[in-house]
Amino acid sequence: MFFREADPQNKLSNISSHPQKNANTMTDQTNYQNLPENSAKTNISEAYIVNLCELQQIQLEMEQLKHDLKASESRFRNTIAKNADGIAIVNKQGLVCFANPSAEALFNCKAEELLGQAFFGNLVVEGSACDIEMDADIIPQVGETEAAGMRVVQTEVEAIRKHKANAVVEMRVVETEWEGEIAYLATLRDITDRKRAEEMLWLYDRAMAATSTGVAISDATNPEHPIIYCNPAFESMTGYRREEIIGKNCRFLQGSDTDSKALEIIRQALKTDSECQVILKNYRKDGTVFWNALSISPVRDKTGKLTHFIGVQRDITDRKKDEEALQNSEAQSREQSAQLAAALDELKNTHSQLVQSEKMSSLGMLIAGVAHEINNPVTFIHGNLAYLKDYAKDLLHLLALYQQHYPNPIPEIQQETKNNELDFLAEDLPKILSSMSIGVERICQIVQSLRNFSRHDDSQMKPMNLHEGIDSTLLILNHRLKGNGEMPPIEIVKQYGNLPSVECFAGPINQVFMNILSNAIDALDDPNSQLTFEEMSEKLSQIKICTEVVGNLVEIKISDNGPGITEEVKQRIFDTFFTTKPIGKGTGMGLSISYQIIVERHKGKLYCTSELGKGTEFTIKMPIVH
Repeated sequence: MFFREADPQNKLSNISSHPQKNANTMTDQTNYQNLPENSAKTNISEAYIVNLCELQQIQLEMEQLKHDLKASESRFRNTIAKNADGIAIVNKQGLVCFANPSAEALFNCKAEELLGQAFFGNLVVEGSACDIEMDADIIPQVGETEAAGMRVVQTEVEAIRKHKANAVVEMRVVETEWEGEIAYLATLRDITDRKRAEEMLWLYDRAMAATSTGVAISDATNPEHPIIYCNPAFESMTGYRREEIIGKNCRFLQGSDTDSKALEIIRQALKTDSECQVILKNYRKDGTVFWNALSISPVRDKTGKLTHFIGVQRDITDRKKDEEALQNSEAQSREQSAQLAAALDELKNTHSQLVQSEKMSSLGMLIAGVAHEINNPVTFIHGNLAYLKDYAKDLLHLLALYQQHYPNPIPEIQQETKNNELDFLAEDLPKILSSMSIGVERICQIVQSLRNFSRHDDSQMKPMNLHEGIDSTLLILNHRLKGNGEMPPIEIVKQYGNLPSVECFAGPINQVFMNILSNAIDALDDPNSQLTFEEMSEKLSQIKICTEVVGNLVEIKISDNGPGITEEVKQRIFDTFFTTKPIGKGTGMGLSISYQIIVERHKGKLYCTSELGKGTEFTIKMPIVH
């Protein structure tokens, strides 16, 4: 199979025949040298016997040599046949004389198709030879080997394959002998995959050099994780040269203000051999700051053992600046939006308060006008009632004298006295006059309360008796406090302290009292509306008003024993337009305006405390003097 072009047995016979021939020649020479002329006849038989024994010994040795040579040739053939590299023997004319199975596989054809074909330029096309001399007719000399007399060349060639894509082959040609002539033993190793891998590695290397992303590889087997490779982008990013980077840990880029949380993430990733992504504040060689988006990935060998860490780093300084600028812009926008929203809310509140204040002002002026118009005739009536009492008293006294001195008047007078029930008139007239006096005094009180409540001179603060303001408000609300057939009365409990006059705007303060007391009455009436009169009578509705001086402040507490309010409602109770009343019954402005009057205009405090089932209390605190 391996030497189909010639008979291997003849070759072996030719090789083994030489020792035999030499042995016969040597025997003849020995015989002639060892036989002296004067004793040739005498000792010829003895010498013949000796030489015959020697000849037999030589023949035995030759047989052993043939056996060893055959075994060596078998081993050589086995080695050639099983060699993974393709082997071809080329004669001096460049024709293939022998090809092993690996060569058949390489060229994708049988040995018979290869034998006799031109090898160089036909089966293999040379690319570039290395600088090794080869003395041959086919391949020019390029150099000499260290071994004396050994001619060899090593190069990469392209193998022309049958019905398959050509392969890149590493060829090593050694001068040898074939059938007594100079020949060449060509060893062919398919390195196509290796070349492709080398090309890919080269491309990877070029890609690593061309990318703007910094790449650093550290040795994971060393506890210090020193850097063993970095690409040009990493050098450009950090400002350090490769020589200054190799062997160092990436910590040399960190500063005292580098995020400790990010560093802890990196330490945990290195400890657990896992991936991580962090953003670090790093420093270049010149001390300038750059933000580094770092991604660390572990690398393991085929056995799963950790060998390296790859760090991919992107300079995101510009992005970080843009983000900071965007955040600042967003913060400013949010602040401006909040300011605009606050201004809008304030504008709405101010508008609502102005509308409400205008209404209250108009109402106050109306009340003041009505009070003034009522006051004039009431004052006239009140002033004349005293004279009327005196006149009636005098007339009744005179009538009594007439009855005393003229007990028997004429019949006509007696009849008229009887018809007019003179005795009843004399008795009832003083009572009527007294009732009229009480009614007029009540009207005077109401008018005075209306005038007090409707004070609209708010240009400056003036001293005010808060108790009068509270009493005037209660007097105006008296119709809601009195009981009727549907609602029981609401008890008013006053615990007034000794309050001095307080500098304030009287009209707005009275408005606050009105709003809070109205809400207290509503809180007591709404739950009762679902109960019977008997059920309502079992629990007495009560509003308690307490005043006292606390330091340089006056404190007014107005509480009720109603159902109370929830924490959620309490949090929003002073919000504009917030109300728990049905639509059409409440505007949600009363307490909001009250809060603005006390807190903003009088620099005081207004807050609410409540507990479900136990009632609600509003506390007002104001400075006595501003």
